[in-house]
Amino acid sequence: MYTSQPEISDLLDRNFPLLPASVKALISQSASIITAQKGETITRQGQLLRNAILVAEGHMKVYREGPEGEIFMYYLEAGHACAMTFVCAQGSEFSGVMITALEDSRVILLPLAVMDRLMRESHEWNQFVVTTYRARFDNLLQAFDGVVFKKLDQRLLDYLHNQSARINSRTLQITHQQIADDLHSTREAISRLLKSMEQQGLLAINRNSLLLKTGIARAD
Repeated sequence: MYTSQPEISDLLDRNFPLLPASVKALISQSASIITAQKGETITRQGQLLRNAILVAEGHMKVYREGPEGEIFMYYLEAGHACAMTFVCAQGSEFSGVMITALEDSRVILLPLAVMDRLMRESHEWNQFVVTTYRARFDNLLQAFDGVVFKKLDQRLLDYLHNQSARINSRTLQITHQQIADDLHSTREAISRLLKSMEQQGLLAINRNSLLLKTGIARAD
């Protein structure tokens, strides 16, 4: 579903406040917005990209699919841009990632021609692009460090804490398989660790959700 230019301008003002008015005006005139329902994949591996993605509302997951399952890369929230789409769109290349909405989301699609113009004319836009690359690179480093240097139980605790802090709630609507995919593990290993944490009184396991106890997450 596409959205009007005034709505795009409003979303940019609310979620990308550091972009100058001239940049937001050009994006509002040229970009479009799509609404992605929870669970909907908006970008697939092998898809030719002609637009960069800016998240206006919601929460999205960027990952790769391999023969042994998903390889999690990073999350995108309102005010974030996907660095991978910047790279692929600028080179008219095929996407190497999947982007799926974890909740109902709205995404700004920025055409290649507009990106090229902004790169030539706006220092602030170039700073935004560099900041985006840096943030997503840091996300990838954190994921890499977790896999290489941390034991799975500590990675799981960190993951649960971060997910809880993001939504400011102790109740996480998430399956064991989703956690396993994000942590590059197996559902069986995650289930065993969660059961152990439940026995320690750290959390309660419900159907497709977890209720975290004091010591992992802040209170509602």
